[in-house]
Amino acid sequence: MKTQKTKIVILLVLIILTTSFTSCKSVLTGSDKDVDSTPTTTAESLEDTEPVTEPPPIYDFPTDPDLYEPVPEEEYGLGESSAKSPAPFVLQGTLRSSTGTSLNLLVKWKAVRKGGNEHVTFTADLAIEHGAIKSEEFFGTFYVNGNEYPFTSPEYKYYNTKITREWVRLVNLTIPCGYGEEKTIDIKAIWSFEGNYGGRSIDKIELNAKVPIGEKYAALKTSANCDIENILQMPDLPEGCEVTSLAIILNDLGFDVTHTYLADNYLEQGIAGETSFYEYNVGNPREEGKSWGCYAPVILKTANKYLFDQESYYRAYDFTGYDISEIYYQLSLGHPVIVWVTMDFEEPYIKKPWTVNGEKLYWKYPLHCVVLSGYDMESKTVTITDPLKDQPVTVDMETFELRWKQMESQAIIIKESKLK
Repeated sequence: MKTQKTKIVILLVLIILTTSFTSCKSVLTGSDKDVDSTPTTTAESLEDTEPVTEPPPIYDFPTDPDLYEPVPEEEYGLGESSAKSPAPFVLQGTLRSSTGTSLNLLVKWKAVRKGGNEHVTFTADLAIEHGAIKSEEFFGTFYVNGNEYPFTSPEYKYYNTKITREWVRLVNLTIPCGYGEEKTIDIKAIWSFEGNYGGRSIDKIELNAKVPIGEKYAALKTSANCDIENILQMPDLPEGCEVTSLAIILNDLGFDVTHTYLADNYLEQGIAGETSFYEYNVGNPREEGKSWGCYAPVILKTANKYLFDQESYYRAYDFTGYDISEIYYQLSLGHPVIVWVTMDFEEPYIKKPWTVNGEKLYWKYPLHCVVLSGYDMESKTVTITDPLKDQPVTVDMETFELRWKQMESQAIIIKESKLK
């Protein structure tokens, strides 16, 4: 009897355990009626679903100006001959290096085309310009359109401080240039001077330039003037002439931007003595006496970053190193030019040397950046819109060109552009 009761109890326990296990399994697995009805995602269902793609950007232009070309402009100077015969012209100019001293390489060039000719006779004469100097012979190379012409400088024992020139190499080339054609002559000279001049050690002196030739430069308009509204850098940017000159140009083109906004948001700044003024603005332009400034590549980058963010087809172009004839021609087409000169057009000198990443950098003082807004070939003057002056300034053309060349012939122009 006791054994039979025991069997009954065991059977009941087994029934209870089996019922509990079934209930738990039901809860764990669930059913469409008892749990959230959201369908589960499987690999098979993903294959049946169209992929979600982001909408294409409205404006996705890189800022590299080499990817753009200016919108074609109506040019002049080709004449109206139905025969389209090459017109005669004579172009000439002077190029120079920019050491910040009176010791420089200098090139006088001349391009002549006779009527009907399909070529230009191009002459380039290289000289060493200097004051008092004492040194041995040094070698150099003069490059004209990629052709090499070596030269040797004389042994100098020159004690007179009066500036003089020794002509060391003359080059004559015949360059194809027919009706309506434009050519750019690349000029380069490297003189391996290794000595001391004016208390400064010099390793080498280098000149780099581009000379444009063609009918349009011979037919340059007698005068040009861009009536632009000035922006004063003071009091907000006592050391910000470069970025203020950029703001002047941008506002003239219809953009509504302050010089301070550009300085605070787009001008890349670096530490004096640690960064190159070809890559960064050395110091904060808001800090008077603590900031130095920058050269053309920095303003080029600043301008294109801003224009990119504005979804604009305008782009900044670097015309540094071109002969002044190209700068005047661009101005005659209505493009005011950002140029680097000196404060009140004083003679520049080396104020501060730096060594950045093994490269010697020499800051020329008193640097200033302005907008070239006009010229007059009859009066031989130019008009300057100066961020430190209330009114436009008229400057003797020869003085302007000399200071501009001494500051490395730097120039920035902003044009409406398109992708190549």
